[in-house]
Amino acid sequence: MNPIKVLVADDHLASLEMMKYFISDLPDFQLVGQCESGEELVEQAMVKKPDLVLTDIKMPKKNGVKAIRECLSFCPKVKVIFITGFDEFAVEAFEIAAVDYLVKPIERTRLLQALNKAKNLIDLEQGKKESSLPKVNKDVLALRDTHCTLFIPMCEIYFIEKSGKKCLIYTDTEVYETNETIARIGTQLDETFFHSHRSYIINLQKITQIKQQNETFIAYFKDFDKHAGISKLRINELRERISI
Repeated sequence: MNPIKVLVADDHLASLEMMKYFISDLPDFQLVGQCESGEELVEQAMVKKPDLVLTDIKMPKKNGVKAIRECLSFCPKVKVIFITGFDEFAVEAFEIAAVDYLVKPIERTRLLQALNKAKNLIDLEQGKKESSLPKVNKDVLALRDTHCTLFIPMCEIYFIEKSGKKCLIYTDTEVYETNETIARIGTQLDETFFHSHRSYIINLQKITQIKQQNETFIAYFKDFDKHAGISKLRINELRERISI
């Protein structure tokens, strides 16, 4: 079985070396190149045709999102994991179907989780078996706080809402509050969740109806008196996901 070809891009040498170090221990992956700018990323992707790109977003000459958009024009099946220190780019990154979005400093467990997700997607497209990478528990959402870490069963979550500098996680019995960003929370969630709006991530299995309200849409949930927003830019994708 051929290993997955990986191209990494970051304008900080320390970050490049860290990614290379983590990937070098994984036999399912083969590092085929490294880049220090968005323009170099596009050039190398044309030549080396990677299966997966790990790229920083804020880079000189051309940022990672613009570079990936170009790469997708000639390599439409390439998968991408964005790695950055700037949460504000998360929404744009998810809009181009990024496999995952990691916020620096990179943690080995989170990187393994992202690589595992990418490998499973690639294997699925190629008809291969599930990844042999170490598994990460996806049944709970882990939220770090100043004094503790909360573990919330994902099946109990209706939606997550960004509220100012905090995020609120709505469940059957409680509303949990965290200082973690909605982008970082989103990277822990599985495919049953959908980033429906800049300020909302919703559990697709909990939705009972969607109603239009002026220029936006509202998601309603079974036996739950709270509701979540859906942007008009994402409503069609949401409908496809839940086969409305």
